[in-house]
Amino acid sequence: MTRNKLFSIKMRASREREHISGAERIVPEDEISSIAKELTERALYHPKGKPDSINLKIELLEKSPIYLKLLDIYEIADREDYTIKEILTKLFKKAGIDSTIGLSIYRALISGASPAGTVMRGAMIVDCQTGIRLEPDKFRGIRASYMDITPEMEKNLKKLVGERFTPNMKDAVVLSTKVLNHPDVVAELCISDDPDYTTGYISIKNFGYVRIKNIKLPGLPKGGRAFFVKGKIERKAFIEYMETTPVLINEIGNYVFTPLSSIILGA
Repeated sequence: MTRNKLFSIKMRASREREHISGAERIVPEDEISSIAKELTERALYHPKGKPDSINLKIELLEKSPIYLKLLDIYEIADREDYTIKEILTKLFKKAGIDSTIGLSIYRALISGASPAGTVMRGAMIVDCQTGIRLEPDKFRGIRASYMDITPEMEKNLKKLVGERFTPNMKDAVVLSTKVLNHPDVVAELCISDDPDYTTGYISIKNFGYVRIKNIKLPGLPKGGRAFFVKGKIERKAFIEYMETTPVLINEIGNYVFTPLSSIILGA
């Protein structure tokens, strides 16, 4: 990334006011035009269909970004040997979260976590000890925003994960790196609301990002994300970090394709 002034570009696409897709980047001024075109095309050719509204927001960053190392990425080599309940139970335990709480949040996400039973626009905040939801607006949730990976590190990530690399994967692990960087977050659970995308993840503090294939049934247009936090949080400061603090990934970690038992026993 150059030392030019940095701009945030956000894309949101919808049809009949229903969210279809979104993406964002942090780029220098001379890349605004090309990245705006790239994000617009991404919106136009999304698997969920053609939008009737595409919103692009371009703004100069008011804060200098925090530079972070990407979470280590784990892929479960023997996914077919376990049910999704077994996998989630083991990973919640590794994160120090009671599986009863974790699985209840999983069920809420795949059934529509807003009070209306629809997909939330943002994430839940969940007290990992009680299961109580802490987000102020349970229809909207909170949105992690203002994050990206430098072009050099994106190239390195593509080389690292090979054919498993997708824009969805990159966006997810970048977002989760920002989320897990907050001292009060112990884990994040994410399930796409795209009916054709059934790979989700759990990220665990001081460990990494664990991709989970077939985290939901194909064709299910429900999903979302939950940030599991420890104890009481300063909610205003927490939301401000997630929604306004810019983060750039300028270093990547490891990619590990290994059996679930090795992930559970890993440090």
